[in-house]
Amino acid sequence: MRIGIDVGRATSTAVLVDAAGRVLAEAVVDSAPRTGLCVRRALAALGPLPGPVGAVAVVTDLARWPPRPRPVAVLRIAPGSHAALAPLADWPEAARTALGGLTGVVAGGSAVTGGSLGPLDRDGVAAFAARARDAGVRVFAVCAAGAPARPGPELDAAAVLAATVPEASLSLSYETGAAGLRERENATAVNAALGGWAEELVADCRAALRSARIAAPLCFARDDGGLVSAEYFARHPVIATAPASACAARGALARTGLDQAVVVDAGARSVRCLVVRDGEPERSTRLLPGPFGVRLALGAPEVVETDGAEAAEVPATVARLLERVPGAGVLYTGGRAEAFGAPVGPGEPPAGDRERGTGRNVTRADTRTTVRTGAGADARTDARTGAGADADPAPHGRYPRLTDAARHAARADCRIEVEQVISAAGRAELDQALAAVRDHALSRCVAAGAAPGSVRIESLAHAPVAYLPAGVHRVTVRAAGAPAPGATP
Repeated sequence: MRIGIDVGRATSTAVLVDAAGRVLAEAVVDSAPRTGLCVRRALAALGPLPGPVGAVAVVTDLARWPPRPRPVAVLRIAPGSHAALAPLADWPEAARTALGGLTGVVAGGSAVTGGSLGPLDRDGVAAFAARARDAGVRVFAVCAAGAPARPGPELDAAAVLAATVPEASLSLSYETGAAGLRERENATAVNAALGGWAEELVADCRAALRSARIAAPLCFARDDGGLVSAEYFARHPVIATAPASACAARGALARTGLDQAVVVDAGARSVRCLVVRDGEPERSTRLLPGPFGVRLALGAPEVVETDGAEAAEVPATVARLLERVPGAGVLYTGGRAEAFGAPVGPGEPPAGDRERGTGRNVTRADTRTTVRTGAGADARTDARTGAGADADPAPHGRYPRLTDAARHAARADCRIEVEQVISAAGRAELDQALAAVRDHALSRCVAAGAAPGSVRIESLAHAPVAYLPAGVHRVTVRAAGAPAPGATP
């Protein structure tokens, strides 16, 4: 059995599923200020569990409890550049100030093709580390030019930083961001700044599991709806700051059997709309606003968010998104779905009953009522089905829209994505390099919490980089696997 818990701003939901993914119990409770308390309440509302739990997956957005960033020292390993391209130069002033604004550039790094740009300036790294230590900064973000192809300079710099500041916390860009230097640097700095929030969130949720006497691996949902272990999340929190809408969208798709749709996630304070193609939330190819207002390029799903007070804009947003997926329908999820055209009653109509491309749904007869709880509800009710009670005949539970995100998390796999730039002289060398990237992705997936025997490659895409010499390819690999059992929180 596995448990998924979706911690929202107004409402928290929990779903218990069996090994086949069938809903055994579900709970809806009002959210509390702290995530751990929300988890504790949701677990208590599930009632007695009929057996051991294999994994617990938590879905929560950073925006629910915005943290103050930790002071971070940002070190770039690359040739010098214009001041307008310096580390953190494109950050909002408030975010740069909160981070401390301590940056440095030292010689070294690699070209995109992997060729060395010169030896690492180890003395410069040590001097920067001493400057950060004297300023009371113990958190470092390290970004070297060409690190996706050749991470050695970052690893060498990390060794110097650790020797100079033994208690240092390090984020390295080759583990975090995309191929572009500035995009990767920004993601790594944000990742380092979020470390305290992630560590506190993990500790809070683990304490909640202990109080419920649940000894199971703890996972967190990442922005694309996959899972990562608590340990991986604590090291790489930047990939898991806004997972709720992707999880809700995936849950809605599983509930309806569709693989193309515009999903309307009607939450307590805002409405989020996103496009799903071939079962995957459509990812952005451009920079998107991330934590602290920093624009990031991490391939997160592109979500159009509308404030709850401006709900009249939602139909126009839906119509605009439908133009990108001709023939697709509209799926509704979240506690306020009925306010935006969703049919009364649990679940969505089957695909054949949906009016294509209109943004409207045909209501089918159903004598059951949708539970209303949390913000926007006419009546406050805690929805609960005890594990020992008669099971609901609906395969997705009694409250499917409200529990889409939690139900998806309970069934989801651990997932990672690796992006690298490789250089190959011919087909045989390219095949060898691609095999190495695949192996690396599988290893990273295990490190992210997947059971070794379950990991698999979901997709591999590669293409020549047009502006570089022949033989240079950008490779993106996605790997997934079931959460590994056995570890205790």
